[in-house]
Amino acid sequence: MKKLSSIFLLAIIGFTLQAQTVSDMLENVLSAVVTVAVYKMDYANKTLGYRGDNNVDMAYERALKLAGAKGSGSGFVVVKNGKKYIITNAHVVQDASDEKGSIKVFSINGTSYDVRIIGGDSFYDIAVLEFLTTPGIEITSLEFKKTEPRIGESVYAIGNPLGEFPYSVSNGIISAKNRVRNGYTGKFGFLQTTATIIWGNSGGPLVDQFGKVAGVNTKIAYATAPTGEQVIQSQINFALEAKLTERIVNDIITNNGRVRRAYIGIEVTQKSTYQYVGKYDYNYVQTDSIPVISGIIPNSPAATVFSNYVGYGITHINNIEVRNIEEVLGELEKVTPGGVITFTLKNDLGIKKITVTSTELLDEQLESIGIYVLDQITKINLVEKQPHLTVSLNENRYYKYQDKKFSGSPINKSQNSPGTSTPTTQTYNNYYLLAAGIVDKDFVSMWKTDQLKYFGAAMRICGIAGVVDFYLLQPADNIENVQTMRHYLSGNENVLQATLWY
Repeated sequence: MKKLSSIFLLAIIGFTLQAQTVSDMLENVLSAVVTVAVYKMDYANKTLGYRGDNNVDMAYERALKLAGAKGSGSGFVVVKNGKKYIITNAHVVQDASDEKGSIKVFSINGTSYDVRIIGGDSFYDIAVLEFLTTPGIEITSLEFKKTEPRIGESVYAIGNPLGEFPYSVSNGIISAKNRVRNGYTGKFGFLQTTATIIWGNSGGPLVDQFGKVAGVNTKIAYATAPTGEQVIQSQINFALEAKLTERIVNDIITNNGRVRRAYIGIEVTQKSTYQYVGKYDYNYVQTDSIPVISGIIPNSPAATVFSNYVGYGITHINNIEVRNIEEVLGELEKVTPGGVITFTLKNDLGIKKITVTSTELLDEQLESIGIYVLDQITKINLVEKQPHLTVSLNENRYYKYQDKKFSGSPINKSQNSPGTSTPTTQTYNNYYLLAAGIVDKDFVSMWKTDQLKYFGAAMRICGIAGVVDFYLLQPADNIENVQTMRHYLSGNENVLQATLWY
């Protein structure tokens, strides 16, 4: 009995010491965490990436005042080259205005600091912010985890859930690695954890038991209930893993605000057709069994290598099997500028292996993608690239999303709002192409395209959807009268052509 009592006592002491260690770690970490608030918003998102003492009590002394904020999230501070930067998610700040004072961060004692976006990457959903004034001594910094995360390892998510509960901590374990998510951004390189995150936690750190950043809290999983409602899966949360995050952050800080990416100059597509799928229901069913090389961008590395292989399917990239267009994207994202890429191609005549050396994706290459895409859209003609991307229309129709479908009517120069126009044969004026992306019933993901290079970037983000929506505005009109036009990349609304330009 005495021996059992000793074991029990030691267990209690061990548990108490562990709890104290975790508490100590968190007290050191909290002062490096900030709340990010956006006060002035723009009409569409930016295509980011193509551009002291630990007195924890003061974190909870008073409610954080976010009055007037249009949105908020979380972030944390790191030091690079002796300077403090804030890391957050791109989706927290990508719709912020460029005006000074549009973005503020709040430190552990409630002090607000004006910051600006120095760069980011919409694809990986990471943004880097810079202090416009010297940060106070109450703001400390965190370091990225250098060791490989392990399944079952304890982690802690820190942030400001719902924008109302700053410095909230939830604990859990790493339950899976290298997760791939659906959607247009934030797709690859995620840790799956049971440390619960929710709106407002986005951009906060996921730290290990030593206070090192294991990942950046990004999103939570949803499931569709039998009623059709979206239900939060609180035990399935995702954070962009540290090694990838640090590489992206280093690129952004040292490469004029953008991640260095390879460029080849190919167009890859995979088609699905609208078909009867049973029980009186229709849906898009994939008809291309593998991704297909459907085009080559002029004057690109691929122009001299792939010219005879348009129409070939892609089975492998660098000897890794690819079954769909998203897996093609995932493998190409692993390639650095100047890297050699081997494609295994297939058609009815057999299999070919083709090798190409990539260059770097810069503004010139993004413009080339933009011009190539506009050339494929016969209803839109490029008029001017500068100072505003301006187009004219051959098919003058706007579309409005209603009742799970887009309804269309001809654009009428004299109309004040969608839905009031009548057919007309008038000559149509030019339009600013303000933004491109997806306008759906449940969400809007639009990216600013006021310059041709940003249009090319937006197409790279949303082309996989197979459909793209445009915000169009006549030069003399008010922004309230912006009109939406939908375009199916296949040219046929019964065929979804998922498209990747890389």
